[in-house]
Amino acid sequence: MESERDEASNRHSKRSKCTKRAQLPSNSASNQHPKGRKRTKRAQYPSNSVQYSNLKIPALPPELITEILSRLPVKSLLQFRSVSKSWVAIISSPEFIKIHLSLSANKNKEDTHHILKLGLSGSGWKFKDCPLSSLFCDSVVNEAFDLVYPIKNASKDISIVGSCNGLILLAHYSEYSLLWNPTIRKCKKLPEFKPRLKKNNYAVYGFGYDEFHDDYKVVGIFNNYGGSDYVEFKMYSLKSDSWTSVDYCGEILNASGSSQKMKLDGWGLFVNGKLHWDTITSGPVVRTGKNIISFDLANEKWDKLEKPLVGKNELCVGMLGSDLSVFCDYEESYLGAWVMKEYGVKESWVKMFTIEYPKGQSLYPPFFMSSKGEILVVFGSTFMIYNSKDHSVRYTNVTNSGDCSLTEIYIESLVCPFSTEGTENATKERKKLRSKQSSNK
Repeated sequence: MESERDEASNRHSKRSKCTKRAQLPSNSASNQHPKGRKRTKRAQYPSNSVQYSNLKIPALPPELITEILSRLPVKSLLQFRSVSKSWVAIISSPEFIKIHLSLSANKNKEDTHHILKLGLSGSGWKFKDCPLSSLFCDSVVNEAFDLVYPIKNASKDISIVGSCNGLILLAHYSEYSLLWNPTIRKCKKLPEFKPRLKKNNYAVYGFGYDEFHDDYKVVGIFNNYGGSDYVEFKMYSLKSDSWTSVDYCGEILNASGSSQKMKLDGWGLFVNGKLHWDTITSGPVVRTGKNIISFDLANEKWDKLEKPLVGKNELCVGMLGSDLSVFCDYEESYLGAWVMKEYGVKESWVKMFTIEYPKGQSLYPPFFMSSKGEILVVFGSTFMIYNSKDHSVRYTNVTNSGDCSLTEIYIESLVCPFSTEGTENATKERKKLRSKQSSNK
């Protein structure tokens, strides 16, 4: 029996030894990755709702937000209005619109300005828009874009009177006039004004900004085609949204003692806070006068400026850069330009350039001067750029341009063509948001 027990115990000890030999250590290959790397436990992250619930985005002060937004282009600001109510209040406030306009005006003009063209394209009259930055760069092909007509069933006889701070005045003789900002796509039809002379009358307009009263104003001068000297002069204020009567400049116009009476001609050009018109004779032979008649939008006073003496050539009033200028078309082949360097001083007229252009083409002012001194001249569907430094000329190709009838240069802006009620409400909303933010701190 004892021998059997000893034999059984020996077999048990051998099994236990074999079992111990078969056991592998904890760092053996069975606990390792097939490629020899150690297995690691996956980190347990909280869910997204828990992870981000404790994060707080710091609120930027309104002054810093205004500083950042004021340096962005108008199209970006129009999109950012959907971010929050506070951003809408900032972007719509009169203070912000003025700051943004001032910064845009101080940038390179070709980066913030556009050229607007009205002409025949396809089956009818259309507005075309082209950024000036594309015209002055070295790109091979530029494209003009179609703009939606500001009003339905508009007459083809509508004219581009002028632009100021992004607003453009469109007029159809004495029937109606519009203020339009093509950048923000807002248009306002001005109150109807019917002149006393219902027949045989024609109108000349002017449009500008009265900085002293912070008001945009439109001037309408209604003349008689016949022999009558009757002239009706009205001025529209965007603030009051109404027309008022203003004294006419008859005495200044005819103070020279000439037997031929003079009339204002063309659209009033806004320079240095004043509107400027050419003068023409009212007799059977129409001639351009030697003076420029100005009207101050702030104090509503008339004045007279003398043109430079340039032989027998007729000079037309214009603007080059921010200066009052006159242009002369020599034999429909040469364009000459003079600039009044010191406003109101006759002796400060300086000749700037003479450019030869292709014969048979019609010039379409205004002309534009870039920050580098290059001058853009438009005739028909052709864009010519003159370099005043080396007197070189180059042409830029613009597709979808169409035939040109009228042109205008305007700046991108947020200026609204409506009265200031909406902007005042935006200012109140902005003040409420500021006080609410300060109380929560």
